[in-house]
Amino acid sequence: MSRLLIIFLVLLIYLTGCAPHNQNVVTGKNIYRDTSDHGNYNVRIKVPSYWIEKIRRFDYSRNTKGLLHEFESFIKPDTLINQGGHHIDPDYGRVLNPLFVNLDGEPGEELICLLAWDIGSPYLGVFKQIEGQWYLLYFEDIWMFNEGTELSVANNFSKNKVFYCRHLYGRGTCTYADGYCFYKLIHNKVYRCLELVNEANTCGWSPFLNQNVKMNFKFSADNSDGLLVNYVYDFFYTPNYQSAVPEPSDISLIKGDASAWYSWDAKTLTYKLNIPSYKKETEDLTAKKIACFGDFKNDSLFVDAFRGQIDQVLKTGTSRQKKILKEICNKLKDKNN
Repeated sequence: MSRLLIIFLVLLIYLTGCAPHNQNVVTGKNIYRDTSDHGNYNVRIKVPSYWIEKIRRFDYSRNTKGLLHEFESFIKPDTLINQGGHHIDPDYGRVLNPLFVNLDGEPGEELICLLAWDIGSPYLGVFKQIEGQWYLLYFEDIWMFNEGTELSVANNFSKNKVFYCRHLYGRGTCTYADGYCFYKLIHNKVYRCLELVNEANTCGWSPFLNQNVKMNFKFSADNSDGLLVNYVYDFFYTPNYQSAVPEPSDISLIKGDASAWYSWDAKTLTYKLNIPSYKKETEDLTAKKIACFGDFKNDSLFVDAFRGQIDQVLKTGTSRQKKILKEICNKLKDKNN
């Protein structure tokens, strides 16, 4: 008898323990973002089919207020925070730009959408129908200040298509930086699979070192899942009264135009930098060089990443280039000693 009771209790625990978990995965209560995990924007929030159909029939007019209010009622207690709304017309800059596309190779189309009350602070939403019920699966706030972003889909060689949008990292006097985030929907979860600096410019930021960096990319059209990334960069010296090398204008120190290949890694669910062994470090991109593009005023990383090109300029550059680069290197040596 006691043995049967034990078996019954084990089964009861199993059933009561598993049922809510499975229910939450598909048809249970809403699961909101875990704000303690700053890099995870995955959620699972029910969205009525009638709202999805309204979006599907959207006429691309400015009639978006009602649709956005309805959406906010679905995601309560979350909201579409309007970062700039306290000082602008409340009807200014509303964003609702939907795209229906098959993102994961499973039957049916998903909905990806930019939603916002203010163009400078849009949200990226990813919606999917699971067993007849629509869910918001991903909900990320994107900071763009007072400009818009774009949302695009790449026809990469995979059933899991890449979608991507631009994020603003920072801006100010003589300073600007933004980048692209790339995403895939895999097994009902959105993964940030790559992030790249797009544009990173400074002038007068450092007494010695400033930069102009611009990136472009294209996905492979053949039988490999990857993208080619190209950077055009120029690190230059901006004269000021504190320098021992007073010059009337900017002096280019290290510049280049180089590409790198990122391959899909199915284990990590990310795109990884793939640099063949025959590539020359002095001419081609490396992980350190790419990291340097987004790390302003990090002169030590610059010297480490571009050591080969710096050595070349110290041999063949102009007297001004040599003097400035020696000054940068010597100051780093003094700092580290």
